[in-house]
Amino acid sequence: MSQISKSTLIDPEKKVFDIKDEPMPHGAWWWWFWLFFFNNPKSPEKPRQLRILWSIKNVKAVTCNYLKIKADNTGDRDILDGVVAVWYYDGDKMHHNYLLERCKLNIGENKLTSDAKTPTSFSINKDTNTIKIGDKFKFIAKTDSNNPLDKTTYNSDIYLANKGYSIIRTNHLKLGGKVEEKPIDGSAYFQRVFVNAPSVPWYWGIFHFENKAMLSYFNPYLLGKSLKGNVAFFDGNKNHTLSKMKIKRSGGKETPTFKVTAENIDEKISFTVNAYAHSSWTFKGKPLGVIPTKLVYNEYPATISELKLENTKNGETITQEDIGKAVGNAEHTTGLLL
Repeated sequence: MSQISKSTLIDPEKKVFDIKDEPMPHGAWWWWFWLFFFNNPKSPEKPRQLRILWSIKNVKAVTCNYLKIKADNTGDRDILDGVVAVWYYDGDKMHHNYLLERCKLNIGENKLTSDAKTPTSFSINKDTNTIKIGDKFKFIAKTDSNNPLDKTTYNSDIYLANKGYSIIRTNHLKLGGKVEEKPIDGSAYFQRVFVNAPSVPWYWGIFHFENKAMLSYFNPYLLGKSLKGNVAFFDGNKNHTLSKMKIKRSGGKETPTFKVTAENIDEKISFTVNAYAHSSWTFKGKPLGVIPTKLVYNEYPATISELKLENTKNGETITQEDIGKAVGNAEHTTGLLL
């Protein structure tokens, strides 16, 4: 979710499953998630997508969609009470709760597994990530770029006392593997977030283009007012970071559009995010057993159109035609979960 400006390059094999020093007070929320974008032979303009999330929320009880989750994570950190959740857009239909199950998460030196009815696993071997979901899905994601925006980075910050976050992410990986025994190709995104402070709702997106360009944006907001947001764009040759971001949502609940603009001292960018499917997770909880809170986590498989980056000093422009088609995912959350 968050858009980090100051990051440290890391070796994911050593860091992704290292949780021994991460604080987990009451209310802490941990998750590892992958987004996979892969070919859809029936409708190439709407690539298939799958998100898998392994999550731990350190509260006595919280509800996600229809599932009531209870946890006791006061003991050994090698085995934690958690949830595995998957939605899958198969190119025609969205399977909202393809997986949604309480389970034990086993955290090893370079591997995470769940004991859910449909077994899942995520392992790292050097630059290769392997993710398995039952017998149907096997994803293999590898780094294939020297661009710093595509490298795995780590960032953390403490706001007050031990309240803060840490985030590991890889913006772009080359994707292969098999779905129902048929080879696939595409791209992937990975994020690990540990947060133990309340977070405001947000708009977020990650998009991969045909010529290896990449774009992401993040815009938190509170009480309808936009907070500091930014856009990170790699045009295939050069990185651009733009702030003063504005985002406007229009259209229906299931397939909205988001018009985004941002600028820096020398450049301005505009583009339209076009959703073609929708899934969501609704989290409900009662801090101290009294105050009900709710977070609706909307996710939209989407494409980008009308992209234009303009240098306001020399007039040079980059348009959609220069970087090709894009596929990605847009998030829009509402509410707050404490």
